[in-house]
Amino acid sequence: METAIALPNKLFYIAEKYAEKHGLSRSELYAAAVSEFIEKRTKREKKDITQRINEICDVADTSLNPQISAASRRILRNSEW
Repeated sequence: METAIALPNKLFYIAEKYAEKHGLSRSELYAAAVSEFIEKRTKREKKDITQRINEICDVADTSLNPQISAASRRILRNSEW
């Protein structure tokens, strides 16, 4: 797909030199950059979610109700492994 984007002149020229030096077309360079940007952001978002869950678990009571715990042990004890 073709698209048009606006870049600061300095960034455009830096990208042009990099692409030329590494034998990449402008499209290949920008596609790789966008792909890497999205991948890093996605990983960071997942890490942030895990961190938030851990912070909540640090202050919340996450222990099982004793009745549920006892029932779980009975079920596991009577299950065939």
